[in-house]
Amino acid sequence: MSQSPLQPVRQFGFWSAHFVVVSCMVGAGILTTSGFTLQATGNPQALLVLWGIGGLMALAGALTVAELATMLSRAGGDYLYVRQAYGRGAGFVCGWSTFVLGFAAPTAVVSTTAANYVMAGIPEQWVQHWPAWLMTHRHALAASLLISLLTVNHCFGHRQSTRAQIISTLIKLIILVGLASIGLFAGRGNWEHFAQGGMPSAEQWPALGVGLIYIGYAYSGWNGASYLAGEVPNPRRLLPRALISGCLAVIMLYLLLNAMFIYALDPVMMKTAPMDQVARVAELAASQAFGDQIATPLSVILGISLIASVSAYLLAGPRVMFAMAQDGLFFRSMGELHSRTQVPVAATLLQGLLAIAFLWSGTFLQLLDYTTVGLAALSGMTVASIFPLRRKLKDTDAYRMPWYPLPPLFYLLLTSWTIVQALLTEGKRWPTLLSLGTILAGTLIGFINASAKPAKLGQ
Repeated sequence: MSQSPLQPVRQFGFWSAHFVVVSCMVGAGILTTSGFTLQATGNPQALLVLWGIGGLMALAGALTVAELATMLSRAGGDYLYVRQAYGRGAGFVCGWSTFVLGFAAPTAVVSTTAANYVMAGIPEQWVQHWPAWLMTHRHALAASLLISLLTVNHCFGHRQSTRAQIISTLIKLIILVGLASIGLFAGRGNWEHFAQGGMPSAEQWPALGVGLIYIGYAYSGWNGASYLAGEVPNPRRLLPRALISGCLAVIMLYLLLNAMFIYALDPVMMKTAPMDQVARVAELAASQAFGDQIATPLSVILGISLIASVSAYLLAGPRVMFAMAQDGLFFRSMGELHSRTQVPVAATLLQGLLAIAFLWSGTFLQLLDYTTVGLAALSGMTVASIFPLRRKLKDTDAYRMPWYPLPPLFYLLLTSWTIVQALLTEGKRWPTLLSLGTILAGTLIGFINASAKPAKLGQ
């Protein structure tokens, strides 16, 4: 394919940006994390409050990034803001970590989860007749096929990406809103579950701290549209609307789904439920609300709903590599656009291949424990960029967030608390240290790289 170093064409409209935010946020987290907190605390009231706090954190982050994205309305997202605020070395650390931990690894996690759910619909007696290797690796093969198809689709241009993103996100929203609404108003459950719990006891606070870490991960993606800032027309008007409306829509969806979980699941029963059932809290709640016969078709439906998240990760992530390459911090080919489609094809293919390599190398929990705290630290770095950039770019005609500086301070305070909770929690300490150590090692490489190569573009 011939390539040209042209700037991206602004072809993504409001709805594309809005649905990228929704798709980046709604992934595997909402279908798993609430079960862990209910099992550890048996406190549904505290669970709802925790999801509300997580939503306010996400909204504070979205308000901050809306201002950053209109100050610097180019491709790059978090990488671009950190680099402009703290220099090329910090930008390299943020960009590379975001590309790997924030997009490639989650692409592998969510595509594997989607494959697991969808293939649960294949009768076991059929699978038994397959060759042994194919039977063992069928989930990884299905996930690899999903990533490959979506990667190729995004290489064909903005129109194909827009159509795939909007359709897959609408399917996901219809499935999840339908599950929550029908479960609440037509399913089996007990409204008295909402009266249980209340002010957490002393022994519940550590479990709630860990729960907020996972909830923060479930809400991650509130900055998704900022990666398309260089491809959205009139970014000062459209980007804040897309970021904030997408975030608010997901907050309402998450609270509705958690209300359905609480309505259907007895908190006392959850405290003694097996871990494998707790980890599939959405499927467990639906089984309680509609009966066991719903489990298999529900698994297939939930798997389909995750395709939108895989698509969004593959759409937004390559824009980070594109921006880094344009700044001379990565291979030049990653910063080129296809001459006809105006898409960063090389960066898109790189993320697809890296995601496939990840899904063949680890499990959901292995990747999740490693990436969660690192992503929280990286998002904190991004939000903190607002303070120096407000001074450096004070004359820019950018969107201004309300109540400044409260939103970024609120986000940074809670993010710091969750990282401390992870360090203090036995069983989370080593993955947390490993994740933070990876960022620290990248910091050294980034500053060496920054001093060795002067910037060429995008200054």
